[in-house]
Amino acid sequence: MKIATKLRCSESWVQGIDLTSSLAQDIRTGLHDRANPALAPVMFAYMKGIQPFLGVQTPARREIVRAALKFEPDRAARLVAASELWAGEFREERYTALDILASSRPGPADLPFLEGLLPEADHWDLLDTLVPLLAQAFADGQQRRERVESWRVSPHLWTRRAAVLAQLKAKHTTDQDLLLGTIRTVQHEREFFIQKAIGWALREYAKTDPQWVREAVETLGLTGLARREALKHLT
Repeated sequence: MKIATKLRCSESWVQGIDLTSSLAQDIRTGLHDRANPALAPVMFAYMKGIQPFLGVQTPARREIVRAALKFEPDRAARLVAASELWAGEFREERYTALDILASSRPGPADLPFLEGLLPEADHWDLLDTLVPLLAQAFADGQQRRERVESWRVSPHLWTRRAAVLAQLKAKHTTDQDLLLGTIRTVQHEREFFIQKAIGWALREYAKTDPQWVREAVETLGLTGLARREALKHLT
């Protein structure tokens, strides 16, 4: 298999790569070794049957990834492995792909790769792990604004959710106008995961600027779930 054709990243990362990742195989072997057939259907049902599970819980999965990464310091090889695992049959393989990417401390050069995963994020479990990696990869506030403004009008639900959550940990570097504009763009949607994201983004920013959040909730005219979540810790 020519992994170079699968990678969604800059050409500089994939030049000369034509291999099957031994790192990905090691992680897959570890997942199968730790699989729990009794847990798999429970996890499958919890995630609404979106993808088969092996039944590997988070602590065991992360232990497998940490052990495998000790023997693979090469960044390009890690990206190849992440690409292979993201395309895997089982949900835990996608989780390990994100574990690998998180361990590599994403920067601006990683943004094309990470953004290429967005259309394939098919539920909150993947999306909410991917968003912090995207946030780390923004080169600056201008790039963040450009990408978020693009995401918030996407036809893909989870990309729109990514736009709302893109500044979740930005604290004092939060672009307030961008946050307000993004919420205005999607607040009409009745979709639970959008309304929940709006409330979550505002609730998190309230830790930095509670008065601004109070005023934003009123300015936006938020109601229901988004309002309750935004004001949850404000009295």
